[in-house]
Amino acid sequence: MHFPSFPSLPAADAFCILLAGGQGTRLHELTSTECKPAMPFAGGKLVDFTIANAMRSGLSQLLVATQYLPASLTRHIETEWRHQFPSGIEIRDGYRLRSNGYRGTADAVRANLVEIAASGAEEILVLSADHVYQMDYRAMLASHRASGAKVTVAVTRAPLAQASSFGVLSADSDGVITDFAEKPARPHPTPDDPTHALISMGVYVLDRRWLSEMLAFEDGMDDFGQDILPEAVRQGVARVHQPDADSAFYWRDVGTLDSYRLAQLDFVDPVRAPVPLPAATVKPSRQMQLAAERGSVLLPGARLGYRTRVERAIIAPGAIVPDGLVIGEDPEDDQRWFRVTRGGTALVTAAMLDRYREERPRLHLITLPFLPARSS
Repeated sequence: MHFPSFPSLPAADAFCILLAGGQGTRLHELTSTECKPAMPFAGGKLVDFTIANAMRSGLSQLLVATQYLPASLTRHIETEWRHQFPSGIEIRDGYRLRSNGYRGTADAVRANLVEIAASGAEEILVLSADHVYQMDYRAMLASHRASGAKVTVAVTRAPLAQASSFGVLSADSDGVITDFAEKPARPHPTPDDPTHALISMGVYVLDRRWLSEMLAFEDGMDDFGQDILPEAVRQGVARVHQPDADSAFYWRDVGTLDSYRLAQLDFVDPVRAPVPLPAATVKPSRQMQLAAERGSVLLPGARLGYRTRVERAIIAPGAIVPDGLVIGEDPEDDQRWFRVTRGGTALVTAAMLDRYREERPRLHLITLPFLPARSS
C-alpha cells in the first residue's frame, strides 16, 4: 500500500499522543483477532485518517499508545507512516510498560509523562486512533493558546438519538464548557436545535503542567471522559473548539457494526468520498460495488458466491458466501446463523459460514414433513 507524501508545513508545536489501544468490543467478532484502529477501512486502516491529520498539521513527532493486539497495527504504522514524521513515531505498548497495562485513556498519558515533559512542549494534543474525519489541529492549538484554557475539546453535533454514545457538552457564548456528561442516558440538546447535541470528538489539547497535576493522583483520574474533563469543567478551565461550524462537517466514530458499515458505504466511490482518503485510491472491485448497492460491505479477502443476495451486511475478511445464499431478507433466519444488530446490520464471518454449511443441511432434513412409505 502506498501513502502520499505531504508537503512540509509549519510545525504544530505540541506533544502529540495517539491513543490506539482500544479493543472495540462493540464490533464483536471483527476485533477478536485485531485491534479496532487496525480494522480495514476504505482501502487502508481506520488509524490512517488520524495519522494523516497529524501529518497535514505539521506535527513532527508522534507517540502511539497501543495495548490490545498491537502487532499488525505496529507493523502498519512502522511501514507506512514512520518516514512521514521528521522526528519519528514512537510506539509504547501498555503491557510492555506495566504488567496490567494502561488503566484508561488518561492513564496512557500518565505512563508517558516523563517523555512528554522531556520534549519541552507546553501543550499535549491527545487524539483517538479510530475516528474518520479530516482536521487541521493547528487551528485548535492556536485557539487553545489564545483562550488561556487548560483543556480544549474538539466538538461536533450529533442527532440527539445517537448522542448517548458519546460525551455530551454544554457551553456558554464564550465557549466555556458549563456541563459535561459521558454517555448520558438523556443527552441535553443544543439551545438552537432541539434535535441535536454537542458531542466530544475525542480530540483534546491540554496544558501539560495542569494535566500533570491532575495525573499525580494515582487513585482515579485514569480516564479523560470519566475523570479529567469533569474536573476541568468543575474548575471552569475547559473550552470547546468547533473545527467547522458547517453542518456538512464529516466526523464518524465507527464503534458499532451499524456505524462501521454505514461509514464504509460513504467511501465506496473514492471520487465522492466525504473527506480525502489518506491512502492511495484503490478502485473497488465489481463485487464490492454490487454489495454496496445493497448496503453491504465486503472486507479484504471476502467474496460473494454465484447468485447471492446480501442486504445490509458486513462480510468479514476471508468469508466466502456460498452460491445462492440470501442474507438480509429473513431476519429470523439470519439471526440463527449470523450476528444481527438492532439496526439491521448482519455480520457474517468465515466461522459463521462454516457452521451454516455444517448445520443447515441437518436442520433442513429434521424439519422435512414426515411422508408415509408408499404401499406396494
